[in-house]
Amino acid sequence: MPNLARKRYVPYLPDFLSLCERNYAQLRFFLPGNQRQGQRCLIHINASESYQVELLELCKYTTTVSIELIGQSMTGWIKPRFEVRLYHDARLAEVLACQQVRQFKAVYSYPNVDMLLPDEKRQINLLLRDWLNLCSRRGYQNSGLMA
Repeated sequence: MPNLARKRYVPYLPDFLSLCERNYAQLRFFLPGNQRQGQRCLIHINASESYQVELLELCKYTTTVSIELIGQSMTGWIKPRFEVRLYHDARLAEVLACQQVRQFKAVYSYPNVDMLLPDEKRQINLLLRDWLNLCSRRGYQNSGLMA
């Protein structure tokens, strides 16, 4: 009889840090040049959908941004929304919140009440990577910044 025991997920830190480094490098291109708290810019994907990037918090070594879909196609809780912290001294970007979930653990037991994956933190940062790739391929940044 085959052993059906599930192998416990163990995060591989070099892989996760590499992902966060790549996200940092890409995300820096979409931030407003002259940064101040509350400043926003738009990244247009197509005629009806744009993403708004807003600077929530600026500190000496970190910047926290909000990334949200602005468009008519999705409403409410299914509207993509990230909160990302950039660590400038380490050159890393990490997702702090996505949708209604905040403060991701490195590993979740499975199954769990919220039905989060064992590697949810890694998966949500991979989602940020995919979003950044979409913006790099199809998006163009609005030259006019919103205050």
